[in-house]
Amino acid sequence: MGQYYIPLVGNAFGTNRKAFDRYLDGRYEVSKLLENSWYRNPFVNAISALFYREANRLVWIGDYATEADDFYFKGSSAFCLPCYEEAWGEGATLIKTSASDFTLEGKFLLNYDTRQFVDLDEYKRLSVDKHGWCIHPLPLLTAVGNDRGSGDFHEGNVGYENVGTWAWHLLSIEDNRPKKFRKLKLAFKEII
Repeated sequence: MGQYYIPLVGNAFGTNRKAFDRYLDGRYEVSKLLENSWYRNPFVNAISALFYREANRLVWIGDYATEADDFYFKGSSAFCLPCYEEAWGEGATLIKTSASDFTLEGKFLLNYDTRQFVDLDEYKRLSVDKHGWCIHPLPLLTAVGNDRGSGDFHEGNVGYENVGTWAWHLLSIEDNRPKKFRKLKLAFKEII
């Protein structure tokens, strides 16, 4: 069976959390991890725009991510067990969003918790597949519950070890290369 994902964004303190509806301008967007995690996907662009010059926390939560251990995020002391209920619970309130033309070209993805950054132009060069497609890094870096359903980014793919490692970390997208951050050379590519 396929696993579906909902992005949940929180402020720098992990409060004021908002889960986002899988509808974009009233139209359903596919929500399996690799169905919507492509460069220039308007839904992913809309979520990414929330991080432009503003640091927030993000987790892309799969509906199969039901174990408490799923929410002790890799490489972080952050813990957000209520995140699942806020995204997938019966009483979840999902925020509607609109398409965005925001792009990652010429930008840097910063992780303030690990003091790392990704040069997004370099990432794209390393991640474009033989068909010219490129996976957007934000959903995969912040995914929780990956590799439990069809449509996930499975073991054996390039970058698999990095999936979920930035879940619920403090992130932003900036125009300038940051000082005093370490560069993370990153690529995600499906091996077909």
